[in-house]
Amino acid sequence: MAGGAYINGTGDSWIMENGKKQRAFTFFLVAVVCTALATGLSEGVYSNFYKEVYDVSAAQRGFIEFPRELPGLITVLVISALSIFGEMRLAILAQVISIIGLVLLGVFTPSFNVMLVFLFINSMGMHLYMPLRDSIGLSIIGSENTGSRFGMVNAVQTAATFAAGLAVFLGFRSGVFGFPNAANNLTVTPSFLIATAFFVGVIIMLIRIQRLIGNPAISTGEGRILFRKEYTHYYILASLHGAHKQIAGVFGPWVLIEILLRQADTMAILGMAGSFLGIFFIPFVGRLTDRLGVKRMLLAEGFLFIVVYIMYGMVAAGLMSGNLAKVGIPVLLVYALYIIDRMTMQLAMVRTLYLRSIARDASEISPTLSTGMSIDHVISIVCAYLGGLAWAAWGPQYVFYIASALSLGNVLVALALPRTGEKTAEV
Repeated sequence: MAGGAYINGTGDSWIMENGKKQRAFTFFLVAVVCTALATGLSEGVYSNFYKEVYDVSAAQRGFIEFPRELPGLITVLVISALSIFGEMRLAILAQVISIIGLVLLGVFTPSFNVMLVFLFINSMGMHLYMPLRDSIGLSIIGSENTGSRFGMVNAVQTAATFAAGLAVFLGFRSGVFGFPNAANNLTVTPSFLIATAFFVGVIIMLIRIQRLIGNPAISTGEGRILFRKEYTHYYILASLHGAHKQIAGVFGPWVLIEILLRQADTMAILGMAGSFLGIFFIPFVGRLTDRLGVKRMLLAEGFLFIVVYIMYGMVAAGLMSGNLAKVGIPVLLVYALYIIDRMTMQLAMVRTLYLRSIARDASEISPTLSTGMSIDHVISIVCAYLGGLAWAAWGPQYVFYIASALSLGNVLVALALPRTGEKTAEV
């Protein structure tokens, strides 16, 4: 194969000259940056887009997650059906699909139902790219100092997310960005269209990587589901992540948007704060994982979720009842919880490192990641829909209290892991 041999698509799988491998890693980092910028300018403002353009309720907000998360559930089937394209070409195709959906959302202001179709198209491309990106990343990173290098990649991504938040803040505060509605004369969504340019940047980087390594075939791992008893704890963690993801990504922001009436510029500056802290927090997590092992890190993650969601529920109840003012310290507390929640979600990298440490063979990492992603998205869809109904029927605090109870699962799984948190199998 031109540019080097490729074996199995996982682990230390590229045998290339050091120079080519380093260039491939550099291009991969640029692709990570472009992806984060594109996501920040599109997904990062989706919640405000739904509210300001379609004035959705909490129940509708939960329902929207069905077409947005459904691609994550069927991704493994799509990868299997399109495996003839090879890994790199399929990754490029995923970016093209993302661009099509986002251009349709950015240029038109369709009815609510049609908007869901465009959202599905964009999400299909983004979800299709996720396991392919992870496979490429794990292959380049290798097995030495995995936590530290993984932390570095995530830090670069977080820095780009910070930059995207700054662009959103300045754009909406200055009036350059906005959403088409009765309050302005916009006919397009500028941030969505700019995001498509960064998705094009990802395509360019993938093409350059392909020139170095060729177009490897989809490994036997990608595009298939793998259930093994040995990975039960990983599957449980994946399902819990699906629930936490919806709380952090949907209902946490909805407290700010629905209850406190905050707009995209406020959400952006909070996202920037979380991203800025994450630049230092994520590498620290990587080093700490190398030092302490996944058991202690997963315990910390579980306890953090419990505390954050109990506090979220108490503050949300106070704001809804009028016992807490919608100005001053209560608002600052919501801001702090939002930032902490975003940072806590970054601990998800520990779950991937845990899987790598217990995998029986390198070839099983990719299918297990795919299985975990499918489980994650099933739970995400269910939790989003039920969470929206619970918010509307009982109040927002119960969504967070239930999330806190679910976080006990993280603690129980962590306690069941080997005491040392050392690898149980060589990968």
